[in-house]
Amino acid sequence: MEWYFPITIIPGIALLILSTTNLILGLNLELSQLAEENSRYEEIINLKVKQLKRISRAVFWFYMGIFLFLISGMGAALTDFSQKWPQFILLAGVLCTTLAIVLLLVFSVKAVRIRILFLELKKKKK
Repeated sequence: MEWYFPITIIPGIALLILSTTNLILGLNLELSQLAEENSRYEEIINLKVKQLKRISRAVFWFYMGIFLFLISGMGAALTDFSQKWPQFILLAGVLCTTLAIVLLLVFSVKAVRIRILFLELKKKKK
């Protein structure tokens, strides 16, 4: 493995973090708007708080993946290329990033369900 390989992955993950952060900001805005409804949508608020936790965990795993990619790249650059530990750290970074993506997939599926539930509740309360 070349030392620069893990480091070349970081910009792609940074873009995922940026888009995920935008999702967090949008979710926070939705939560604050729903909270102004005087707990009219308490069930939706609770589901959205769970979403916020899930997406925050995804950002954590993205950051952990970036950290491991940096350690792997620096370790490969500073040690003998025959050592395997940078490759194991690289694999751990890939697993962290994969876990974050899985959390985002779950977030996306549940976001659609929450939106449908919100629209149904909105129709009932009119």
